[in-house]
Amino acid sequence: MKKIDNTTVIDIQLIATLLSILSFSFAFILLYNQKLLEEDKDPLFSKQDTLNYVALNRLFVLVIVFLFLGANALHLKIDKEKGEDLTFDYLDILSSILTLIVALLAIYMAYQALKDSNLSIDNSIDDALL
Repeated sequence: MKKIDNTTVIDIQLIATLLSILSFSFAFILLYNQKLLEEDKDPLFSKQDTLNYVALNRLFVLVIVFLFLGANALHLKIDKEKGEDLTFDYLDILSSILTLIVALLAIYMAYQALKDSNLSIDNSIDDALL
């Protein structure tokens, strides 16, 4: 079995960062689509499709948060084995846990929006996720 080192952790973080960029790009498109819907212009997606895509994007963000949390846990393990100071590792994990809480709240909001067919979900929570 391959030994996990800092390079592996950085690779996971690079992948998660790339996925974050894709998620934010899609969130931008969805927000633009919401603007088109509000202005009664021809939207890219229907209102219901937009709600579905928002929910899927937020689930995707949850996966990204778990990737970062996993990378931080691996980094903690590596530093623990090396006998290094773990203060920043614990802070990274704490920030990932807080981000996880925000991601779960965002998913709950998307679920409520789907249930109520309400497009006026707060997009600012997407900005707080990553």
